Amino acid sequence: MIGAHHYQPVSLMPAFPSSRRYFKPLANPLVLLVAACSSPAFAISYGIYDSRALAMGGSATAIGTHAQAAFYNPALLAFHEEEEEAGRDGRVYIPNLVVQFSEGTESAIDAVEDELDTQLSNAIEQFNNAPIETSAGLIRDVATDLRDVLDDIAQDDLSLDSFIGFNISEPSNREGGGFYFGARALAGGVANVSESDRALLGDYIDSMGRVVAGEDIAAVAADYPHLINSRGQLIDPTATLTSNADVSALIVSEWGMAMARQFEFFEQSIAIGITPKLMRVDAFRDTADFNDGLDSVDEAEDEFKDTQETHLTFNADFGIAATFAEHYRASLTLKDAFKKTFSTQQEPDPITGEPAPDLKVTLSSRARMGLGYVGDNFSIGLDYDLDESTPMAEEAGTQELSLGAEYVFWDSLAVRAGYRNDQTGLHDNMASAGLGYRWKRFVVDVAYASGGNYQGGGLQLGWTF
Repeated sequence: MIGAHHYQPVSLMPAFPSSRRYFKPLANPLVLLVAACSSPAFAISYGIYDSRALAMGGSATAIGTHAQAAFYNPALLAFHEEEEEAGRDGRVYIPNLVVQFSEGTESAIDAVEDELDTQLSNAIEQFNNAPIETSAGLIRDVATDLRDVLDDIAQDDLSLDSFIGFNISEPSNREGGGFYFGARALAGGVANVSESDRALLGDYIDSMGRVVAGEDIAAVAADYPHLINSRGQLIDPTATLTSNADVSALIVSEWGMAMARQFEFFEQSIAIGITPKLMRVDAFRDTADFNDGLDSVDEAEDEFKDTQETHLTFNADFGIAATFAEHYRASLTLKDAFKKTFSTQQEPDPITGEPAPDLKVTLSSRARMGLGYVGDNFSIGLDYDLDESTPMAEEAGTQELSLGAEYVFWDSLAVRAGYRNDQTGLHDNMASAGLGYRWKRFVVDVAYASGGNYQGGGLQLGWTF
C-alpha cells in the first residue's frame, strides 16, 4: 500500500463516470488501507432523492408534496382537490441533486491527493541511494503522516450515496401522475487491516528516527533486520502488507411513471399509488489485496471496471396514504418491491488460472411507515423503516427513524428542519435544515445535513405549471 508498484489498488471511480476528475483519487491504493481501517460502510437505505426531504431528515412518505410523490410515496399525488388547469400545482424540477458522504471519504481523497504512499516509496528509494540523516528523516516524516491519516480515519465509514435526475408531477382532482428519470450511485467498502501492517509502519518510523538522531545505521539495522534485504537495502514495505478489501458499488438508473387515485371510505380519504419503473443497474464488486502486482492506478481502475455487469430489469414502488380529520395523515410504502440480485464479473485466479465465482450485489425491498400533520402553513412528519435494510454486500444494515418539519411564510418562503436516527446504532444521528423559495413560477430548494462523520447537501431548481 505504501509503495507504488507491488499492490492492488481499489478504485471507486467506475461508479461515477460523470465525475471522473473529482473521484479519480479514489483509484489510488491508499483508499484500500483507509477503508480497511473503517467500520462496515452502509446498506441501501430507503433513499433521499430531493432537497426538501434531505432538509427534513428524510421524512417524506406521509408529508411529502406532489412533486416528491414519485420518489417516496406515489399515493401522495392523489391528495389534491382542484383540476390540473385550475390549480397550477404541477412541477418540473431539473436538476435535482443530492450528495451524501462520510468524512472518511473526504479525508481519504485529501490523503490520496497528498500522495503519501508514493512519497514514502520515493523516500525509501532515496535513502537506499544516499543513506544519510536527511533521507532517513524524510522516511520518518512521511510514514508518520501516513500513520496519522490512518488513525484519523480509523473510526470513519468510507461511503457515498448520491442522486441526480429530473422529475415532472401533475396532480389533478383526487388523482395525479408523475414521471422521473434519475441515477442513484452508491459505493462503500468493507476491509481489514492487520495489526502487523500497522506495527510495520511503526518500525519504519522508529528506526528512521534513530538514524536521524545520529545512531549508527548498522546498529539500527541490527535491531530491525526485517526491514533490510539481502543486499543491505531498506525494503519497500508494500511487498509484506496483508490487508484486503471487499469493495462494492451500484449505479441504479431509473425511469419511473407514478400514478395515484383517491377513494372515500367512511368519510375518510384514502389514496393508493404505484410507480412501475424500468431500471438499469450497473454492479461492481471486487475483492482486492496488496500483492496482485498491478503497476499503476490505471490498471487498478481497469480491473475494477472489469467486474462491471449491466442489468436491465423492472421493479415497482407501492404506496398507500390516508387523511384523518382533514390534516392528519398516515402512510405505508414499499420501495423496490421485488428483490433483485445482480452478479459481477470476476477475473480468473492470477496464480492457478481457475475461474473465480461471480460475486453478487443485492437490491432489496424497503418498507416504511409514515405519520404526519399537514396544515396550510405548517407540516410535521415522522417516517420509520419497518425493518433493517438488507446489506448490498457485506456491510452493516441501517434502520432509520426520520423527523421533519416545515413552516411556510407568505406562501413563498419555506423553512425546514429535520433529524435522522439510525435504530441499529451503527451510524451517527444527523441534523438537517433547508430553505425553499417560490418567485412567480420559479422555485428553488437547498438543504444541508450533518452528523458525526457524515454530511450532505442538496439543490433543485424548478418551474410550476
